[in-house]
Amino acid sequence: MINPEQYVLSNNVCKSNASLVINEFAKELKNISGKCMDVGCGPGDITRHILLPVLNSKATMIGTDIMENVVEYANKTYGDKERLEFEVLNIQTKKLPEKYISKFDHIFSFHALQWCYDIRQTFKNIYCMLRPGKTMLILSIAQQGALFESLETMAQNIRYASYMGDKKKYVGPFHYSARPGENLKELLEDTGFQVHHCSHREMSNCISTKKFLSFVTSQYTFAFLDKMPHNLREEFKNEFTRMYMEINVKEYRDRQGNYKLHDEEKETDIPAAYTIILVAYAQKNVS
Repeated sequence: MINPEQYVLSNNVCKSNASLVINEFAKELKNISGKCMDVGCGPGDITRHILLPVLNSKATMIGTDIMENVVEYANKTYGDKERLEFEVLNIQTKKLPEKYISKFDHIFSFHALQWCYDIRQTFKNIYCMLRPGKTMLILSIAQQGALFESLETMAQNIRYASYMGDKKKYVGPFHYSARPGENLKELLEDTGFQVHHCSHREMSNCISTKKFLSFVTSQYTFAFLDKMPHNLREEFKNEFTRMYMEINVKEYRDRQGNYKLHDEEKETDIPAAYTIILVAYAQKNVS
């Protein structure tokens, strides 16, 4: 079962990225006083401590996530039944619950949409949930070679394939795009949004091996680990970490020309992971 407590303890990179984007758009967000949603909220720590405080004090928030146990944890830990509560929602559903349609003044989604294989339906649902003239702010991973490529490769391995399923669901919708920012903007405009900002940015972070493994395996994407026998699960984690590190070292060497290899015994950091993120701020048409 996905461990929300484990995720909270190891998601410092997500918190840092979220804070940077929130600060950038603080002027646009501070006057929002209506009903808001955080799509793919996970355990709710970022929703509670980073997103909600930037809004007007009269704003209320619903955090939504696909995992029932994660939503249960979020409600118990961060929900207050006044300004913040959490509900189960698959943002890719083709049958959006009536209670969400045209009910929201703003929608956030941070570090979640890269796992949506039907990204067009995802944005269609977000558009439908917004009231006319209201806004959304998203941060999503466009390209993270080490993560996506490691998962894609392992999903084709005969030892893990039956547990992981279709390899396509482990690669972000813009991973192979040469113009991820432009592609996202086109998709948003096709959906009906007026796009006020859309950019792609390169970021790099270092993270210890233990924290990295704890972070990635506590996400919904890794729910297949629960189906594996213990020995196979540990084998997968070790092989995944090794493959991820190898790809990162190669990327680092290609960019920097030199790198001292990771020392597992000394718990040194995994090499800086070059990640392309997408940031978009868009508005639903009034009519």
